[in-house]
Amino acid sequence: NARAVGESLGMLATFCFTLQYAPQAIKNYQRKSTHGFSSTGIIIKLVGAAFLMINAYLTGETSSVVLYGVFNVIQHSIFMMQFAVYKQDYKFLLWLFFPLIPYFMGLMVPFTIPFTNSIKPGAQICSHLPQLWLCYKLKTAAGVSLQTQHLNVIGGIAGIIMCLLIEPKSTMTYFLYINSMAQAITLYIAAIVYDNYMFCLTAPKSKMS
Repeated sequence: NARAVGESLGMLATFCFTLQYAPQAIKNYQRKSTHGFSSTGIIIKLVGAAFLMINAYLTGETSSVVLYGVFNVIQHSIFMMQFAVYKQDYKFLLWLFFPLIPYFMGLMVPFTIPFTNSIKPGAQICSHLPQLWLCYKLKTAAGVSLQTQHLNVIGGIAGIIMCLLIEPKSTMTYFLYINSMAQAITLYIAAIVYDNYMFCLTAPKSKMS
């Protein structure tokens, strides 16, 4: 029935979003560089993910929401370690301790949680702008993993169909999936314009080592 299909698509979306940053981490490791990959954007994402993870845990959200935050924090923390090593700037490691801030805020001033819940969606929008600017400045999107964007699109489509079959409790759920697709599309456009990327028809012409 429709609900079973919707739940299956929801699981597919969650799977895609859980793994979405793995191709980028692998790409950085293989080239031993984070050139062309925005550290500012990832710091903003880490801040949003930390508030989501901690607030969801403290308010007793479902385990799937908490785990979504946990996996996001882990993924962005891995990027912080890569920035530290490949940029040889170990100040990035200080961001690994950032989740302590929303944790102590939630314990000491719990009335702030409804307000800090808006940080995650805000960070999701704002974090993409530094990456787009970096692509524009370098005139290439070769530092970004397009496999990550493929997972964003698949997860976004699955999530939107799920919402059409199973009415979500919040309209922000629609935003989550639509925004993921929109961000991926903007990076596809950058890759097409700057790197002559043609999806499966030809390999992108990288301007970066």
